[in-house]
Amino acid sequence: MIVGLILPLILLAIAGWIVPAGLGRLLPRSLVSLVANALISAGVLLLLAIVLFVWLYGPAAGRVWGEAPAYFLLLGVRSGLIWAPVMVLSVANLPRGWAAADWAADDRMRPRKRKRGTR
Repeated sequence: MIVGLILPLILLAIAGWIVPAGLGRLLPRSLVSLVANALISAGVLLLLAIVLFVWLYGPAAGRVWGEAPAYFLLLGVRSGLIWAPVMVLSVANLPRGWAAADWAADDRMRPRKRKRGTR
């Protein structure tokens, strides 16, 4: 029970927090990279979940993989109910550590609106 249910749940939740936080240290601090972080983290966590389920299936994983390889993908997507909310909270928490200069740099990249009557 513990190895088959509780341990994977805890591992996926911890990975849902650590993966975006680790990528947040590597990616530049901007809104675009925040979205990229969420997408990359979702892909990495999906792959981690698939690997975890293959490991949990043990010797039977080879046979299941041979018969229906999409089954592990389906399990990984379903496990998103566990890791996705944690990942969203982790990504949403990243800008708290950004300085005001990081937000100003993001504003400089936006095109400015012209005032009426100017060229």
